[in-house]
Amino acid sequence: MMKKIDLDKLDLLTLSILVSLYENKSATHVSRILDVPASKISRCLHSARLLFGDELFIRRKYGLVPNDYAGRIYPIAKEIVDCAKNFNRMNSAELSHSRYFELVMPGMIAHAYPRALMNAIKEQNKDIHINVNNWDKHALESVSNDPNNIVVCGCKSPEEIHCFDQKLQVEVLAKMGPQYLLCCKNHPLLKQEITLESIAEYPYINTLMGAQAPIINPFQEYCQIKNLPLETEMTITNVSSLFDYLSDCQSLALTPYKAVYDMIDEESGLHACQLSEFEVNRLFDVVEPLKLVLVTHPNAVNEDATWLKQQIRELTSELI
Repeated sequence: MMKKIDLDKLDLLTLSILVSLYENKSATHVSRILDVPASKISRCLHSARLLFGDELFIRRKYGLVPNDYAGRIYPIAKEIVDCAKNFNRMNSAELSHSRYFELVMPGMIAHAYPRALMNAIKEQNKDIHINVNNWDKHALESVSNDPNNIVVCGCKSPEEIHCFDQKLQVEVLAKMGPQYLLCCKNHPLLKQEITLESIAEYPYINTLMGAQAPIINPFQEYCQIKNLPLETEMTITNVSSLFDYLSDCQSLALTPYKAVYDMIDEESGLHACQLSEFEVNRLFDVVEPLKLVLVTHPNAVNEDATWLKQQIRELTSELI
């Protein structure tokens, strides 16, 4: 039975932190996304645990895993937080409708954008408010309906986006060519020659989501074409969840994001290495690399949107 909640002690920041913790499973990432000090996140989580009379999240090596009770709270908190965002929309509509932006980024690199973008906003004295979200299935619908939404996502070609809405503006930011292998530091693959065939011998974690649906990533497609047996264990698009899972199993993953590779250190319990140029060429001789694209509404042509898109272009080039 759920404890009766004292609503006088429940604040919007705490709900925002709970929602972001549920989605990102890492206090460090939430601190970057919400631009809130880690100490404040700890205090709010402590207050929430007392308020709800439950632990809510279980601490694991690579982050905080929500329990069943947190899963029941999440949709309610998410609805409240999303509704509250309309105050910012209303305010920006009265002042300048171009001031408030919703940004949607791939889950594996979404944590890298907020702090860098906020620093640029402050340095150049821009009167812009941003809210950064992880990619979800509603992202294209949101950018199709709102000029102040900007989406970055992976796809095979811009035509995939235009099939959803031909009016959307689609710009290719990068071809996702380099591939980085992620696995536990004691993985048996590390005692073998690392090839496409040897990678396929182990359970595989997909880390990419497509523009409209789960996507067959290049390695999976290669294995299909070459009739190479591959066990795709699951899809994980949250970086802290991926690290937590890979740290103690025989599974492995490939990612095109250098930003993820750069997060691995000696203390992580994980091993990361860039796939050799020879193996990458073998892969892309058979299949096309995915493209990372910037998707905007056709009316997103104001000065602030133009400036923000340029910041996203520059930052994205550092993450690939």
